[in-house]
Amino acid sequence: MITLRNLKYQISNEGDHEMANWYFDKDADLAWVEGKTIGIFGYGNQGRSQALNMRDAGLNVIVGSRSDDSARKSRDDGFETLPLAEAAEKADVLFILVPDEVMPQIYEESLAPGLSAGNTLVFASGYNIHFKYIQPRADVNVIMIAPRMVGQGVRDTVVAGTGFPSLVAVHQDADGSAAKTMLGLSRAIGSTRMGVIESSFEEETIVDLFHEQFGSLHAIRRALEVLTEAGCSPEAAMLEMYASGEVREIGQYYVDHGLFGQLKLHSRTSEYGQLVYARGKPEQEEAHKNQLRAIVERIRDGSFAREWTEVQANGMTAMKEAQEEIENHPMMVEERKLYERLGRFSS
Repeated sequence: MITLRNLKYQISNEGDHEMANWYFDKDADLAWVEGKTIGIFGYGNQGRSQALNMRDAGLNVIVGSRSDDSARKSRDDGFETLPLAEAAEKADVLFILVPDEVMPQIYEESLAPGLSAGNTLVFASGYNIHFKYIQPRADVNVIMIAPRMVGQGVRDTVVAGTGFPSLVAVHQDADGSAAKTMLGLSRAIGSTRMGVIESSFEEETIVDLFHEQFGSLHAIRRALEVLTEAGCSPEAAMLEMYASGEVREIGQYYVDHGLFGQLKLHSRTSEYGQLVYARGKPEQEEAHKNQLRAIVERIRDGSFAREWTEVQANGMTAMKEAQEEIENHPMMVEERKLYERLGRFSS
C-alpha cells in the first residue's frame, strides 16, 4: 500500500534529493474498481475526458449534473446523466471535478447527503481538502488524482497511446483499499501509462497555486512596457514575446529536451543570452528567490486561500476591477488591433 508522506525535498547543487515514488500500469489493478459505479461530477474538459477514458477501460460511468449544457453534452456522449444528489447516492466512487470555488457548496448540498460508508471521493486538486473547506466523514476514502495535463489532453494523449502524468495521494483510508483504488482509477483514466507520482494534497496545492501566482503574465506585460518605452513598436514587442506562436514551439522544446537542454536548438547568441547573460548576479538571484519564497509561504499559511474566499464573498469586486484595468491597458488595446490584423480573435 502507498504510505502517506509529507514530501519536502531539499535539492542540493549536486542534485541529490529523495526521489518520489512512481507507479505504472504494472502497479495498478483495474479489479479494484471494476463493478463499481463511477460518478463524474463536473462534466467540463477534465470530467468529459476522464469519463470517456474510464468507459473505454470498461468501467461503469455515470454523470451527475445540473440541467445545463454539460448535462446535454454528457447525454449526447451516451452517459446516464442524473441530478447531482441522485448520482451521488448511486455512485460508489465520486470524481468531484467542479471548480474549486463552488465545490464546497455543491459537496455539502448535493453530494455529502448521499454518501455511504466505503465510498471513495476523488479530487483532481488538493485545494479544498488541504484548506479544510471540505471535511469528509471518516468512513469514506479520500484520494487525489491530479493530472498534469489540460482536460482535452487527458483524452488526446490516451487515444494516442502515451497517457499523461498525474500527482496522486491518499488523504483518508477508511477501509484499507484507498491506495489500490487510487491506482486502479489512475490506470482507468490512462495516467499510469506514463506514470503517476506519489504526492500529497498539500504538495499539489503548493505547486499548482505557485505556478499560477509566480508572475509570468505580468513579467511579460512589464517586458512589453519596457520595450515600447525603448521605442519599439507594440507589434514588434508582442510578436517577439508571444504573439507569433514561436513561444508555443519553444514550450514543446522544453517538454522534449528539458528546460536548458532545449537551448541547443537556438543560435549560439540566444544560448549565451539566456544561459549566461540573463542570469544576473548571485544577490539578484537570491532576491528573486526570496520573492518566490514569499509566494510559497502565503500559499502554505492559507493567506491566499483566505483572500480568495473574501473576494468571492464580496461579489468578486477585486477580480472585476483587475479585469477591467488590464482590458483597458494600452498594450492590451494594441494586442486586440494586432490580433485583428492577424485574423485571430482576442478575448
